[in-house]
Amino acid sequence: MSLFIALCGLILAGRLILKNYNPQGVLFFVGIVMMTISIFTNNATFVDKSTGWIGFDVFEYISMVFGKQSGGLGLKIMLIGGFALLMSAIGASQVMVKLTAKPLMKLNSPYLMLALAFILGQMLSLFISSATGLGLLLMATLYPVLIRLGCSKAGVASVLASTCAIEFGPGSGNSILAAQTAGLEITEYFVGEQLPIISVLIIVVAIMHAITQRFFDRNDEKNQTLELINYEDIESEQSAPFYYIILPMLPLFFMLTFSSLGVKTINVGMATAIILSIFISLVFEFIREREVKPVFEKLQGVFDDMGKVFASVVTLIIAGQTFSMGLKSIGAVDSMLHMASSVGLSAAVIILFMALLTFIISALMGSGNAAFFSFAPMVPQIAHKIGANTVDMILPIQLSAGFGRTISPIAGVIIAVAGISGLSPFDIVRRTLIPMISGWLLMLILTFYQGGQLMQLIPFLIVILVFSTGIGWVVKKKNNSSQINPVT
Repeated sequence: MSLFIALCGLILAGRLILKNYNPQGVLFFVGIVMMTISIFTNNATFVDKSTGWIGFDVFEYISMVFGKQSGGLGLKIMLIGGFALLMSAIGASQVMVKLTAKPLMKLNSPYLMLALAFILGQMLSLFISSATGLGLLLMATLYPVLIRLGCSKAGVASVLASTCAIEFGPGSGNSILAAQTAGLEITEYFVGEQLPIISVLIIVVAIMHAITQRFFDRNDEKNQTLELINYEDIESEQSAPFYYIILPMLPLFFMLTFSSLGVKTINVGMATAIILSIFISLVFEFIREREVKPVFEKLQGVFDDMGKVFASVVTLIIAGQTFSMGLKSIGAVDSMLHMASSVGLSAAVIILFMALLTFIISALMGSGNAAFFSFAPMVPQIAHKIGANTVDMILPIQLSAGFGRTISPIAGVIIAVAGISGLSPFDIVRRTLIPMISGWLLMLILTFYQGGQLMQLIPFLIVILVFSTGIGWVVKKKNNSSQINPVT
């Protein structure tokens, strides 16, 4: 029953959003409905300290999420959004574009640069574990450069939004939990288990991204929906001194320098780094303009832009969390987890099933952590029961979480990047779907080969591949049909 109710909620939410209903309203409404139903079906609770009546607790949960996100992830998103727009307002982004685009243009291959941007982002994810934070930092730095190279807004945003899709390294919370569950030191898990798989995955997914974005750009160009920014547009924007090129990189500089990688005695977090960078940028503006009033006006502009980011981005993240709570409280997630542990199949199939469920739940909830943290404690017991190695079982499940999150339109990084780029989350997800599914399938092949269980997996992989190909063929045929017989 819980799965049926959750399915109905997902279909309703998807249908309304596809009909251009306000996504915040849809997610809040469907999430609250499922939470209300769960009160009667599961005796669900939503907050640690009740208001005294369960009906009010639903809205107490939403209030709690508003408070938490406004001062946590939401604050970081608002700050980086305000900082990115400040860089554009003072001309720093344009300076960076002008000074870096000319030599890069000699490569004459914007899609090669998209692939390289993905690889660079994945390398940076070793040190910046927040998918949303890294995506937004890259939006403030690499985004204008790649746009200058002739890449589409949607193509660049899709690549930068997926730079933490492959979660690995000592800085990843999922990796730390996976190593602990497997009884390994994090460095041993990283070097011995993750690195052989990750090194291949990153390159292949980067290539798939380049191919996919090229395909979608050509298709959008044919349909006259491709959005590019040309050199003349950038030249006409506000100019600034050449040394302003350092300003967009300041947050990244402070975060990497004053951390375990550099000055270990000082630790500068993301929010502090951005605030410090805003202050330094305004000092630069004062030196250039020699007037206080316009500098203070630019500071007010940062606050105004932060408010816009809150209204468009942060509220959508809160609505997504409310929707996720509805799915969890109705019992759908627990039912899916129970199915994974109770089906009497071979060890390879059980591992595949759990990896698939993690992938799906991450996509539905927009959170890789939530899905993986639900699965991880079960893995040792299930591994012992089915006679599997815990390490071989935990690795594909852990990596599935990141891939699944990156195809979710309610994931924080997707929503944040979409908000900054002015795109719909669905515009980004349709471009990340092929690279992520391709990477996920390759990851399964590599991890099962590493665990010596690949032969047991091949029939199921063939079924998944044929099913995915069939869906792609149907969608392509439908698109071709709509182009041949347009609606008038």
